[in-house]
Amino acid sequence: MIAAISVSDFDHHREDYHNLRLGIFNHQPSGVKGNEYDLNLFSDYFHGHNINAITGEEILNSLAWLREERGNHAGAINRKEASIRSYFRYLRFVQIEGADSFPIESMPRAREPYTGPVKALEPDEVSRLLGSIDKNSVLGFRDFFLYSMLYRLGLRIGEAISININDIDFEKQILNIHGKGRRERKLPLLPDLMDILEKWLVCRTRLYGANQLDALFISKKGNRLSIRTAQDNFQKIVTKAGPFSINKVTPHSMRHAFATHAIEGEQDIFVLKAILGHASTKSTEIYLHPSMRVLRKAVNNHVASEILADLITTKNAALRVHQRT
Repeated sequence: MIAAISVSDFDHHREDYHNLRLGIFNHQPSGVKGNEYDLNLFSDYFHGHNINAITGEEILNSLAWLREERGNHAGAINRKEASIRSYFRYLRFVQIEGADSFPIESMPRAREPYTGPVKALEPDEVSRLLGSIDKNSVLGFRDFFLYSMLYRLGLRIGEAISININDIDFEKQILNIHGKGRRERKLPLLPDLMDILEKWLVCRTRLYGANQLDALFISKKGNRLSIRTAQDNFQKIVTKAGPFSINKVTPHSMRHAFATHAIEGEQDIFVLKAILGHASTKSTEIYLHPSMRVLRKAVNNHVASEILADLITTKNAALRVHQRT
């Protein structure tokens, strides 16, 4: 008998599952919301294709639909797969018919095609990008501080946007970051960043509702700056300061640049892992691929360059450079 779960059971228990994650297990609302979106998508597929019983084959068909019809890449598919796998474990735990024998753990993962090492902005490009921001206006200085912080500390845009003023220890000059998966980390606020921070706090008082909000980065309407607005503003700056050596420049490119330049500066990978808030060094290892600039410097500094230079310039050398006649 083929293991199957009814679509009605799949739909009926979703709300309890989401409430359980928010309540007893204290999962992040953003994660629960993303999970809810994924499961709604699967439900739409099942109903749209008149499926009454969910089997392993139907799950695979839905994953194929995500790739072929919705254009999802492997990372997006794997996230949705993780959502349904977690939900099926819950259905098994509450003893929903068919869940106990459903082979959800055997579901294969999608693989991204290898696209080469992470491409990062060069230091002069970061300087050009940040230097193009108008720092004479309040909102311009806010954006300069925000994007400078992404590069200076290697933050994710969501981490920076979520910073509250009470996350800052002004006496010890330490910043508390609320990272992915509720992982918190503390990072130092060095003098250069502290100087910009203090200037921003003065500018910030000129925005509506500044005294009523603890958010470090606020909008002109007095709300916490949204990720979408920060991304849109960044794209305007990219358009103004471009072109760049990489095709797609986003706020996350500043984090990539920080990590890449740290590795090129011979930063210890375990220290970098802690700064970036990675759960595993595997995530940090993607930055270990040296750029062409670093490769060129390494080859140029090799003793071979001196040996060849001596051979070419020595009068009695066996190797001669002849001009064509």
